[in-house]
Amino acid sequence: MFELLFLLLPIAAAYGYYMGRNSYKDKRASKKTEQTNNYLKGVDFFINNERDQAVDKFIAYLNEENPTFESSLALGNLFRSRGEVDRAISLHTSLANNEDVEPFENELAQLELACDFMSAGLLDRAESILQDMVQIPRQRKSAVSLLVKLYEQERDFDKAIAIGKEHQDVLSPSSLNRICNYYCELAHNALLSGKFKETAELIAAAHDLVPRSIRPPLLKAELLLKEQATGTNPDRARRAQVLSLINQIATADPATGPLLLALLRQAFTPNLETSSALPSLSTLNDSTKRQLPQDPAYKQALSELAQQTGSAAVIVELARYLAQYESHADAELLLLNAIKERPNIKLYSAYMGLRSQAQGQERESESIMQLKSLIDAQIARHSVYSCSRCGFESSMMFWQCPSCRRWDTMRPKRAIDGD
Repeated sequence: MFELLFLLLPIAAAYGYYMGRNSYKDKRASKKTEQTNNYLKGVDFFINNERDQAVDKFIAYLNEENPTFESSLALGNLFRSRGEVDRAISLHTSLANNEDVEPFENELAQLELACDFMSAGLLDRAESILQDMVQIPRQRKSAVSLLVKLYEQERDFDKAIAIGKEHQDVLSPSSLNRICNYYCELAHNALLSGKFKETAELIAAAHDLVPRSIRPPLLKAELLLKEQATGTNPDRARRAQVLSLINQIATADPATGPLLLALLRQAFTPNLETSSALPSLSTLNDSTKRQLPQDPAYKQALSELAQQTGSAAVIVELARYLAQYESHADAELLLLNAIKERPNIKLYSAYMGLRSQAQGQERESESIMQLKSLIDAQIARHSVYSCSRCGFESSMMFWQCPSCRRWDTMRPKRAIDGD
């Protein structure tokens, strides 16, 4: 009997080893399956624009027992994106201080730590890290880009421009565009302060940096109009310069019709009070309250701008000019043709306004005006400008989107309820 038990011991040991191995494999497979499911669910949430749930699943996927450097770095980034900056700082600090990682990995962790500090508002600590990283050739490009954003966050445009000019050879086109806008921000402030010479120098610097940007010529036109407004008589040569700039901008970016219309109005109405060529919703919808300048050159400029931009605001202005000084029928025909080509409720509202003024339509005019008032109320509810990157909408024009913080992405909306 004992001999039989002795013979069964190896079999029992083998069976125990086999069962233990299978149990380990099952646990490992179960854990791997759970990780894979978390990853796939995260992708699914991401595709369906459910960002918070996606981040939760990716964190669960990356938060394993023996994470790699890459997964730990990514985990910290996810913590930061979810607003858990303290956890991101703790994780990236441990990676940056880990003596077992490669030097370039330590540098990457330092850059992410600087981003954490920027998110937390600890700009001095972020600046200190980035100034050290700028001295490392392989990290110079990333560090300079982050430093530029840091100084932007502080609204210290002079420092941002200085660091950008010093390292211009490694800056991306988007970073150069940022610095161009910093010049323009300083130029705008100088213009409001009446420092015309300084404004001109800053505009020239912005244009030299990014020749294709439309903001420097817009500011230059504003500067010329300010100079014209301070003179005793309108300067025809200065107006010609403004019209040339308007033509240049319209050719480069047809979506700027409403912005250019504000400049055009001011060019032919020097006493028009406006602090900026960037109109708000109210200034775009006040066309029925103003007396248009009776100048054939204004009509010609409006016609050219309408052809270049197809802007509803410009077409309405041109129709008003025709109705006031030439032919009421021509004004209606202009609006009808524009509506057929591109339906737009602003054009339709202007057309109804003209129809209500037609002779022999006294009985219908009241009904038409009631309908027009409803459409105008609907127009007033809609935003004029939208960001091409994040979709943020506003009735005011911003050169930096208040939502995604991108520069030069907001333009007048091109839709049935837009321009």
